[in-house]
Amino acid sequence: MEHQDLLQTFAEVAVAFAGFSAVVSIFDRRAADDDPRVRHYRVRVMVEYSICVSIFAFVPYLLNAVFASEAVAWRMASALLAVFWSAIGLSARHRARRIFERSAFAVAPAFSAVATALGFCGAAILFLNAAGIPLRSPGASYIVGLFFPLLQSALYFLRIVVHGDPLQRPTT
Repeated sequence: MEHQDLLQTFAEVAVAFAGFSAVVSIFDRRAADDDPRVRHYRVRVMVEYSICVSIFAFVPYLLNAVFASEAVAWRMASALLAVFWSAIGLSARHRARRIFERSAFAVAPAFSAVATALGFCGAAILFLNAAGIPLRSPGASYIVGLFFPLLQSALYFLRIVVHGDPLQRPTT
């Protein structure tokens, strides 16, 4: 199968994001009035996207071992990734609503818009690839589609590192 070096690099970068975020979280010295649920949410979503990328960097190879055609393996991997990644995004959306008690768009509109746009673009590419309408080749479309959750993971990683949009606990 082509693209194996790139897929391995994606998996390594995703694992690095998760590892570095753990280090940042351990040594984080936030103000006492910052809500720890927000930091936990951001780390969890970033780790979920990183795990998604790490796992799906190897799924095409497993499917290729089962199916004779590489194109079928790439298309099936695209469908599985699109569904799994969409489930992570929807789960994160529901957790954000529970934590923030309002839409994530109301809390951080620019960040939410970028993350959502990345999600829709990547999922569209993956679903089109699964339907047999690749960008250039099934493998290239899968690589492009897998890059989007890696970008989302990177966005959350940057938010964790630079302490973007600290939310204070509500005063009672």
